[in-house]
Amino acid sequence: MSDNQVQDGGAEEKAVEAQLEAQLDAKRAELATLQAGREKSRRRAELQEAIAETERQCREEAALAAAEATFGPVGKRINTLPTVDGLVIVKMGDGIKVRIWADKHGANPSVQACRELVRPCVVHPPLEEFDEIVKERPMVLVGAAGKVLELAGIGSKETGGK
Repeated sequence: MSDNQVQDGGAEEKAVEAQLEAQLDAKRAELATLQAGREKSRRRAELQEAIAETERQCREEAALAAAEATFGPVGKRINTLPTVDGLVIVKMGDGIKVRIWADKHGANPSVQACRELVRPCVVHPPLEEFDEIVKERPMVLVGAAGKVLELAGIGSKETGGK
């Protein structure tokens, strides 16, 4: 084998290696572009979620201020139940109706019984939205019933709260 043949073989290897490195660089650039696009989409979704959450908090703060102006401070004639889906505000139920309800359903009420107690007392969110929350997360109804009963004079220990 002559020196010329060895040099030609080395040049071919270098050309193949250069071509492979160019392919790798191209794929890395494609990967970086895809990752940047995904990151941009993720960031946009985070910003939209933060905007929606802040808007919800503003609506809840306004609803709480209106409820306090109408019924008095939290803990006296209204109570709040923070949930994953937002704040639920309930007002104190009619004393006679709450007594009749308690006599009828006792310490172990059904979900339907909780619905009968809570729905007339919901101040916020609107009933349609409250029903959607309860459909998705039924235990919100039980928590709201506990808050209504607390306003009626039953302590949180008796209603299963902390």
